[in-house]
Amino acid sequence: MISKKDPISLNGARVLVLGRSEPVLESVLGELTALGINARGTAEPEKAPERYDARDYDLIALGRGLLGEAGKTLKARFRERNTDVRFLDTYAPFAAHQIVTVLERRYPPSVNLETYRARIGYEGPMAPTLETLKELHERHPDAIPFEAIDVLLERGVDIAPETVEDKLVRGGRGGYCFEHNGLFKRVLEAIGFHVEGLSARVRWNAAPGTAPQPHTHMALRVWVDDVPWLVDVGFGGCVLTTPLRMDTTEPQATSHETFRLIPFGPGLLLQIWIEEQWKPVYELSGEPSLEGDYMVANWYTAEHPDSHFRKNLMVARTTTAARYTLMNGRYTVRYSDGRTHREVLEADGIERVLSSTFQLPVQPDWRPMIERAAALTA
Repeated sequence: MISKKDPISLNGARVLVLGRSEPVLESVLGELTALGINARGTAEPEKAPERYDARDYDLIALGRGLLGEAGKTLKARFRERNTDVRFLDTYAPFAAHQIVTVLERRYPPSVNLETYRARIGYEGPMAPTLETLKELHERHPDAIPFEAIDVLLERGVDIAPETVEDKLVRGGRGGYCFEHNGLFKRVLEAIGFHVEGLSARVRWNAAPGTAPQPHTHMALRVWVDDVPWLVDVGFGGCVLTTPLRMDTTEPQATSHETFRLIPFGPGLLLQIWIEEQWKPVYELSGEPSLEGDYMVANWYTAEHPDSHFRKNLMVARTTTAARYTLMNGRYTVRYSDGRTHREVLEADGIERVLSSTFQLPVQPDWRPMIERAAALTA
């Protein structure tokens, strides 16, 4: 986390970069120097507090290898000389861009935490603790449904922060993964969590042997007390209701199903225990993603003719008691105690559950889309 003070001119800005790889450090420092930044660094970070005076720098950037206790110790030692020094936890492929963003204070608009709290009905503490993370994670998919109705209405999906907050928080609408997890990421960062965006290749309900799909899902990795947690409030009818530890392969129970994460190529595979077997949900990338990565994936999911969001009405809401899903006119309720209710709805029934169960502000111009969904079901 960093403190958002006044912007600093790049020409002459003083930056100290700490990492563990000399070649990587040289690359980052070269890019910063080309911008006129007075950048120095070392691949021996433990010796840095003795070699470099924190009072001589506008910003101290720490590489991803220093996440956790090592980074905390270094920051504390630097603060002994300069209590106002700014820090940035960064990642080599994005480091120069992130450092420039911080120096020029080009942050995205801050999310309105009070409005968000009201939207999900949360009145508890807003501190970066595991308890807070779990409570927010449980409430979000209950209060804000999963839906991609704008895609079916040919409106596209704008994932700009202001647009997403207007739609999901103030507008009473739902959204899909890029909207949900993009919003949740900004909420968590505003509270003080260290959050990394991830991408995933969806395998849920795919037939065995199906060709791998592109990375079109967004999830989050949140660090709490040096432990990485998988956070995902935007996966439709199979959405998580609590964070999952990413440093174990042990099964992890939730208020609904049991999940586990296993090493899978360069990343992890999320699996769910159903029908007496482990089934794949999605493959998680091991590398953090940038907003630009999500813009490309979002274009595919909203605009490409092969995207399943362009073909079917899919809506979901998950509470601790039940999962409610709508696939065109097929309405299903899966209760946490194992009971299941299924119903085929005509257009009027679809409109009714969109308003009542999914709590969406149904508009008159949705009616043709609803009738198409009913016809597909029939």
